[in-house]
Amino acid sequence: MLEIANGEILYRYANPNVLPSGQSELPTAIFNDSELSCDWKALQPAPESSIHVIQGKNMVVGIHICDAIRNPKNPKSNGELVDAWKQNIVHNPLEEIQNDPYTPNQAHSLIQGKKKAAVVCAIRDNSTYSIF
Repeated sequence: MLEIANGEILYRYANPNVLPSGQSELPTAIFNDSELSCDWKALQPAPESSIHVIQGKNMVVGIHICDAIRNPKNPKSNGELVDAWKQNIVHNPLEEIQNDPYTPNQAHSLIQGKKKAAVVCAIRDNSTYSIF
């Protein structure tokens, strides 16, 4: 698997109902998966055309890959790096699987690692979103 560099953008798809009425800050719960599935912008230039959007996950979150996500710091320990929280950010294309509408997907990528509070906050703080 190819490592995705800092400065790249990954798309995460979510149902816009995850935002409570009147809230504009992304909820961290959408980033909790230890193998966080995303699409790499370099290979998915039109996320609004994704099967995820077509099926109702039409909130597209752009995650801006950076060192704060890759190497999260513990805010309770004077900002120390925590090796166990490091995130591996890789391109992981999916081959076609019969009757699976999500495959093939050449843009598929993963943010792998434990998603402690500091990690999901780093992802949220380096993300923007649009609703289609």
